[in-house]
Amino acid sequence: MLIAKNDEKERSFLFRIVIWTASVLIIVVAAYFLIRSFVKNPIEGTWEYQDDNITMTIQSDDKVELQFDHLQEVSGLEVTLDCQVDKSEKTLVIQAPEQSRIDQILKQCDGKLSESALDTALSQFTTSFDYSMERQTLTLTDREYGEQMIFDKK
Repeated sequence: MLIAKNDEKERSFLFRIVIWTASVLIIVVAAYFLIRSFVKNPIEGTWEYQDDNITMTIQSDDKVELQFDHLQEVSGLEVTLDCQVDKSEKTLVIQAPEQSRIDQILKQCDGKLSESALDTALSQFTTSFDYSMERQTLTLTDREYGEQMIFDKK
């Protein structure tokens, strides 16, 4: 209705409001994508180990959840471990669980899982890794021995 009146002053006012709103919206969207790309953990997500039936979920709160599909007589075992991700050095450090947590896991398995089998399964993950990503593939390289584990994005 204001535009139809042919009032130049009111049209100019509306045009400035529209341009100002669009500019603010563009700045907000650009800031969101910049912050997201530089702050977000690049390896966060769910990854499947290529060599075994193990799923690794890296969470934003510095936690790694490992799900072993079949470990001795136990299927679907989930173990949550603490981790640290350094984006500038491209390193992932996964800490070993405390003995009380291991005892709790073994108790939940009702004797179907031995402590040595659990230690062996976790030992390949509880170390420091250099990581690299290429498309939907995450490669973890053991910093001490150079062994590689390759995961696919789930």
